[in-house]
Amino acid sequence: MDLFYVLEGDSTLCGNILVPNELFNLVSTIIQMIKIVVPILLIIWGMLDFAKSVVAKKEEDIKKYQKAFVSRLISALVVFLIVVIVQFAVNLVSSVEEQSNEDGQTITDVWGCTKKFINGVDSSNDTQVDDNTDSSNDE
Repeated sequence: MDLFYVLEGDSTLCGNILVPNELFNLVSTIIQMIKIVVPILLIIWGMLDFAKSVVAKKEEDIKKYQKAFVSRLISALVVFLIVVIVQFAVNLVSSVEEQSNEDGQTITDVWGCTKKFINGVDSSNDTQVDDNTDSSNDE
């Protein structure tokens, strides 16, 4: 597979790097899978621990398996909430007004690219607009 073939499609300029929109969507899909699959797996493993505690005969084994069940439920909740909080924070920060850093790059460009990595790019609604075009029709 040719690298230039991948770059021929829709791309976004992030800093000085041209990033294909397919990469944004791939990373976003991986993040969504982590947000959904990891908590489900932890809950399933926790349910197995809880089932072991029900079957266990010794009191200390029951407490050990119940403690493992609770810790897996808490871990599932933490994994889910971390991803949701990061998504919320990036969406919030990316809506900040444009400010330039010392390199001349706007901060919203950096956060906008981060937002695309987290949320993906909707190619049907996302249109590339040149910043130099004037939207007013004063002629």
